[in-house]
Amino acid sequence: MSKLHYCLTGRSVTDQVMLYKNTRDCKDYLPIQIYYDNFKNCWYSQIEDYIDRVTFDSDFDYKLSVAVNAFKMKTAKKIQKQKGYTAIGAFNGFFYQILSNWKSNIKTSSYRIKRRPSVQCPICGRMVGRLSMEHLQHFKSIKDLPKFLVWSGDIYEVCASPRLYATSWGENTNAKWSHLNSNDTKSFLCCKHRVRWPWKMDDGDSGVMCPFTHKIIKQIDDEYIKSLPNKYSRYADPISWELFIEKYPNTLMQSEVYDLSYIVNDNDGQLQDYIDKNHRINIPSASVDYDKIKCGDIPMAFENAFYIIDNCVEDEVDKKIFKLIAGGHSIEDISNVLGINRKEIRTRIKLAKNDELRQMLLDTV
Repeated sequence: MSKLHYCLTGRSVTDQVMLYKNTRDCKDYLPIQIYYDNFKNCWYSQIEDYIDRVTFDSDFDYKLSVAVNAFKMKTAKKIQKQKGYTAIGAFNGFFYQILSNWKSNIKTSSYRIKRRPSVQCPICGRMVGRLSMEHLQHFKSIKDLPKFLVWSGDIYEVCASPRLYATSWGENTNAKWSHLNSNDTKSFLCCKHRVRWPWKMDDGDSGVMCPFTHKIIKQIDDEYIKSLPNKYSRYADPISWELFIEKYPNTLMQSEVYDLSYIVNDNDGQLQDYIDKNHRINIPSASVDYDKIKCGDIPMAFENAFYIIDNCVEDEVDKKIFKLIAGGHSIEDISNVLGINRKEIRTRIKLAKNDELRQMLLDTV
């Protein structure tokens, strides 16, 4: 194992980073990668309850490459001055901040999911944070890429952009393929190794192997995936919002978990319940007669919320906005229905005269 702050070459990791940035030679990057491989287990132990090992290793290596490319000597000097590091530890301090923010984001995302558990789409069966018009297009994104592909008889981890090295899990077998796709990597860790990036495009530049078409392209992003035929780019047929409401009228759009201290015995608590995104009033288009949207035309669960909005809000457009929010619609939904710019909608919410109502509405968006 390398000495703290020093690579196996004898240079400090900061000096090694600066050397690689000058030469752009893969041989100068490898000592940096090997140095930080020694610390992967330590970082993974802090977030192993939130992420699987394959995803962690891939994201860790990607963040390291980004940090190396973004690091500058003036950044090193600034970190030295702020944190009191010596010159040899400047890059370590810089990368530590990136990893700390990453760890915090992973945990925060997990807590958010615990507060608002995923709901299942009745069409594709996928678990999502919230069913929306965008989700109903059922497009895949780079988050939906398979983790592995088979090329020349070996299993490789999928990458969205070229890197210096690719991760190979050795020869493809049915048992190995099944275990890896089930996130069981421990049984085959002995097969895992790093190889020089194997994929080149026709012009000689490094490319990535598309796991869907097995063609070598410059990079994979959401736009590229959308450009593929439907059998690759979607995980279900798209459906309009109006048809979805008609076919699945009782579908849960979004869920939320409340603790035992949640107050439900006063108007504020009741209003928070009514404007919770679990509920949605079916208002599919701008052709709705908003004069008829009142207590007698809506489910009883919304009557109290609409009564409070009618009595607290004076502007008619604001009333329409708040009633749609009370029905569980997002700002994007409201913008589509009313034909109002999203920025104006947010401004109107902020300028609501009743501060308590405004805050409760903001909490639901």
